[in-house]
Amino acid sequence: MSATLSPPVIPTSTITDPPTFRLHFPEFSSTRDYPDVNVQMYIDLGSIMLRPVRWGSYIQRGVELYTAHSLSMAYGSAGSGAAGGAPGGSSGLVSSKSVSKVSVSYDLSSTSMEGGGPWNYTRYGQEFLWWARMIGIGGVEILSLTDPRVTSGGYIPGYTGYLR
Repeated sequence: MSATLSPPVIPTSTITDPPTFRLHFPEFSSTRDYPDVNVQMYIDLGSIMLRPVRWGSYIQRGVELYTAHSLSMAYGSAGSGAAGGAPGGSSGLVSSKSVSKVSVSYDLSSTSMEGGGPWNYTRYGQEFLWWARMIGIGGVEILSLTDPRVTSGGYIPGYTGYLR
């Protein structure tokens, strides 16, 4: 006799909802470009990824920043919302330009957070990462002592950890 496994069900978040998210982030007010079902999906994912014990009273801000970052990434370009692209694109200072055939280069190091990876792709991700690093400073990831990467002191040298 074999057991049938059901896929996990992600519960609907009670931390925030699409109307509240849109109130806090009016640049995502278009329900045509950002349907409630998509907004709710990212709210639910963010609610699962972030631990309320760690985030405390900032949990709503964290979930909403995660949602804004995810929506920006999901909907493409780093252009401004007014120009039809995804709002919140992150770019650096112009480091070079050309006049003929118009070309421009950006210095992303001035707007990127070290070790931020894809969180640096939007200003929402950068703010999320900043808060994630500031809230609950200290060790939060538990690894098995049998993991060969873990030293006798209980940490992985050079490992910045995950954002939970």
